[in-house]
Amino acid sequence: GFGNVGSYAALYITKMGAKVIAVSDSSACIVNENGLDVKALMEYTAKNRHVKGFPGATKEIDRNEVLTMDVDMLFPCALENQITSKNVGDIKAKIISEGANGPTTPEADEVLFNKGIVVIPDILANAGGVTVSYFEWVQNLMNYYWSFDEVQTKQEALMVKAFEEIWALKEEHKVDMRTAAYMMSIKRVATAMKLRGWY
Repeated sequence: GFGNVGSYAALYITKMGAKVIAVSDSSACIVNENGLDVKALMEYTAKNRHVKGFPGATKEIDRNEVLTMDVDMLFPCALENQITSKNVGDIKAKIISEGANGPTTPEADEVLFNKGIVVIPDILANAGGVTVSYFEWVQNLMNYYWSFDEVQTKQEALMVKAFEEIWALKEEHKVDMRTAAYMMSIKRVATAMKLRGWY
């Protein structure tokens, strides 16, 4: 997917030094082993609505082939149930960061865990948008507004903290990150209910 989630994920990881070699949407999967120009692709899709035909690509392949390419990281950012028991055996990425809601089926999750592939679950990877919505609410309450850079800094601090806490829980209990994220969520709700005297 190369909508709001996929395009900005690609943009920010290139700013951090990564090379985006393939992008897929409903029209095609475009590839450039030397790296796609993400900014140019964002401009192209703003006008053309799809990645198909992007002049910075060296080839176009079937859109589903992006899932099984030999890459370090895979970002499923559009549809649910993209990674299933049918294609999980061909996944080569070492890390999967779920930008979409529910892109991995439970059956595929188990296979990925057993293969040692790290899956950053949607509940964590998608939390940035909700976090910034919270920041907007706080700013409106205070009638005091932050700059873009301030919001980015605050968001990064919270996201890094959340990732580190879930990673530590994953390591402690030898579970996958999705299970650790659920464990953390349930623990926080239970603690809040207990403190409020709800049980």
